[in-house]
Amino acid sequence: SRDDISDKIQQIAVPTLVVHGDTDNAIALPRAQAMAQAIPNAQLAVIAGAGHAANLTHPEAVNPVLEAFLATLA
Repeated sequence: SRDDISDKIQQIAVPTLVVHGDTDNAIALPRAQAMAQAIPNAQLAVIAGAGHAANLTHPEAVNPVLEAFLATLA
């Protein structure tokens, strides 16, 4: 029931990190890959063994990726 904004994400003009768990059943990996490819200068981090809430279930894998991404913004 959410609006599909796929045709608008290429307008995102800020650094973007797409984090995706490789066992995410809510959003398929190809969709996350397409999102990262559509957003200019986006990065994709695929978290092994994680599902939809990778930051909650796998913080030991997500946090270093997030910290490295944020460090590029400083």
